Amino acid sequence: MSEPRTLLVIAGEFPPLKTIGRIRTVKFVEQLRQHGWRSIVITLQPSGNEGNYDPSLMAEIADGVEVVRVPLRTSEENIANGVKRLLGRKPAPPAAVAAGAATGGVAVATRAAPAAATGGGGLLDRAHATTRWVLRNLVDVPDDFRPWASDALKVARRLCAERHIDAVYTTLPPFSSMFIGHALKRETGLPWIADYRDLWYGDVLREWLPEWRKQRELRMERRLLKEADVVVTVSEQKTAYMQRLHPDIKARWETLTNGYDTELYGERARTRPFSGDTIEFVYTGRLFKNRRGYAFAEALGRIHRTDPALAGKVRVRILGGLEPAIRRRYDEILKEYGIAHLYDFAGDVAYAEAMDAQVNCDYLLLIVDTGETSDGVIPGKLFEYVSVRRPIFALCDPGATQQIIERARLGRAVPAESAEACEAMLREWLVRPVPEKVDSDDAYLAQFDRKAITQRLARLLDEVVDGQPGKEKR
Repeated sequence: MSEPRTLLVIAGEFPPLKTIGRIRTVKFVEQLRQHGWRSIVITLQPSGNEGNYDPSLMAEIADGVEVVRVPLRTSEENIANGVKRLLGRKPAPPAAVAAGAATGGVAVATRAAPAAATGGGGLLDRAHATTRWVLRNLVDVPDDFRPWASDALKVARRLCAERHIDAVYTTLPPFSSMFIGHALKRETGLPWIADYRDLWYGDVLREWLPEWRKQRELRMERRLLKEADVVVTVSEQKTAYMQRLHPDIKARWETLTNGYDTELYGERARTRPFSGDTIEFVYTGRLFKNRRGYAFAEALGRIHRTDPALAGKVRVRILGGLEPAIRRRYDEILKEYGIAHLYDFAGDVAYAEAMDAQVNCDYLLLIVDTGETSDGVIPGKLFEYVSVRRPIFALCDPGATQQIIERARLGRAVPAESAEACEAMLREWLVRPVPEKVDSDDAYLAQFDRKAITQRLARLLDEVVDGQPGKEKR
């Protein structure tokens, strides 16, 4: 047998950080080994103090996968530490990383803000605020990971010099990883695959950016992509959007969706009986920016006003963090309708606890981002739900996610922000017996089996490497 080929993977999301984006990468690097590809992963070095830090997730990394971790520092910390050195003080340790909305849910640097001066509004406070604005808007573009990407690039260069690397794979977000792939392609000529789990320009979770910043990032993205050999997205809609956005890019375009793992839940069995006394809806994941789910709360509240006995059987469990503004809005809705006792906001929980909740629920609640490009959003959470095979009540706009759910007979979907449509479907579901099994179309779902998707990725990698001038085919 021929020697395995080596893929250099740049991944900001990777265990032990509990982000949904980690699953795609950790499964790819594990399963690629069966197709003649080993991986070296460059990722973040967590501090252990992160809210989404789960040490049990280290078990997800398959034996033999080489992982190189690079500490995360922000530009703000670099400046602060430089000042501290001049003053003879000890620099701060690297920042913790936590799931944040700034990059669409990927880990972002976080540290408690320094206490304001007494009385506030002082010259130092204003200078600090100005510095932070400049860094966030003019320096740390497209995200807080620019300093990390610079450090990771140094590590990647060393690996390329010392090891036989066959291809480079960057998975986004964080979008600063693009700079690593771009530089390595220019310096080494190695094939570069840019994997878009989320869109950069045009993503529904980046609509908060001012227009001038969006245009700057679009030019940046366009320049970097000129060096890419392959551009991968997770849905046909996103691939088509990217092709319209970048018509002059010569890269090969591919769609590799996220996938489900038949063995994900292993021997984890249901322990909660189907009694019908309580109908439990479970959502596992974060709520932030354009991912909110207010329509479901509104719908349940309306049912509670007209039929309190029917609504009273419902329990809604939200396992995951909520942005403060979203939690405040939920509190307003629940108070208005008098249904606070029907909701349980558990906050961030261990991954194993979330899996147990999915197995034991009656219905899985899927809340998908809204926005201009939401038709192409297929959240990784959907495929996690596919693995558990409980009925899915989805709040999502028409598009790829709705098509998969309803084509596969996994459940139903209503427009994400339509309380009226949500109420109608919820009433229908509450008066029928809870299905103990899902009559899913497994033949249709087979195309989303992660092993099949990984096989396609391996074939793509082989074709790109074999297509290089002077490269002997395997």
